[in-house]
Amino acid sequence: MFKIKEIQIHNIGLPLQQTIHMSRVTIEKSNSIIIKAISTNDEVGWGEAAASLSMTGESAIGMIRALEYIRSDIINKEIKSFDDISTYVQTAIYGNYGAKSAMEVALVDLLAKTQKVSFSEIIGTKLRSELPIIWRIAGSENEIDEAKQKRDEGFQAFKIKVGAKNIDDDLRRAEQLRKSLGDTVQLTADANAGYSRENALKFCSQVDHVGLDYMEQPVNGYDIETMSECNALMHTPLSADEGIHSLADLEMHHEKKAADGASLKLIKFGGIKSLFDAVNYMNDNAMYVNISGKAGDSSVSAATIGHISKVASKLDWFSNVSIQYLADDIIRNPMAIQDGKIVLKSGLGLGIDVDEEKISQYAI
Repeated sequence: MFKIKEIQIHNIGLPLQQTIHMSRVTIEKSNSIIIKAISTNDEVGWGEAAASLSMTGESAIGMIRALEYIRSDIINKEIKSFDDISTYVQTAIYGNYGAKSAMEVALVDLLAKTQKVSFSEIIGTKLRSELPIIWRIAGSENEIDEAKQKRDEGFQAFKIKVGAKNIDDDLRRAEQLRKSLGDTVQLTADANAGYSRENALKFCSQVDHVGLDYMEQPVNGYDIETMSECNALMHTPLSADEGIHSLADLEMHHEKKAADGASLKLIKFGGIKSLFDAVNYMNDNAMYVNISGKAGDSSVSAATIGHISKVASKLDWFSNVSIQYLADDIIRNPMAIQDGKIVLKSGLGLGIDVDEEKISQYAI
């Protein structure tokens, strides 16, 4: 049990090693909100959520205002359990799912430290120890060389970003990657909702010969009709991402045969329990699961995704983290990636040691 004494809200932007190019967005540096929650016993918990108008509709300024409102509602509250945290955060304000997720993670991290256990022990039961992650191919001038190098380093899964060029180029790039990497690795193409209806149908009608493990979000997330038509055109499994913000979205995609699986992001669901409800629904309905962060997230988010992935009831298409693309991080013991797998730090809570000087250095 603990009481919340103080909650700090930080807006930061971390530099990337290289620009990440997607169909509709180019990311040159990250933008995240970092939460520091402090108990009356001076234990500290950390949380993070990306500011992303394109993904959640939340700007950094909007998230800060929402978090200030949530803070005023929960400060000095007594917390005994994960259920308490979920209830307090989720009922403090409507919407604002990214802001809620950052606050919830910080408080769960704090609860875990208070109870002298890891973050994952608070939220579930460990189901897996190895957590392979996906390497994005998004902007390199030498995509084949980059992918082969990462395969040799142990990466087992690759995602090529498409939708920004013409259909023939996208198909050619994907086919070349499959031939270069061989059949033993997982390969997907992600359009990030970048194709028009016409181009999406054209791409999906020709993609089976490429040998993708799945195709992700060819059209706007609201266009479920075209997603259904795309799915009917190909044997390659179809994943939704931009179109999935809730369990209801998943149910609709499944009922309309608009997706065989989905990429789930905590910032879109607003809380761990809501995300796990989605995973459990997908498990019950034989849908493929990927758990993902936002491109440019720090090791705070990566650790969160790692702990969630350890206990999720289903995980087929691995996890997405972004620390491999950062030029700098805000923790002293950066998350390690070995043989294409994220290595979670041992220790209490998220197991991270945040460098607050770095938070000041990268403050926006």
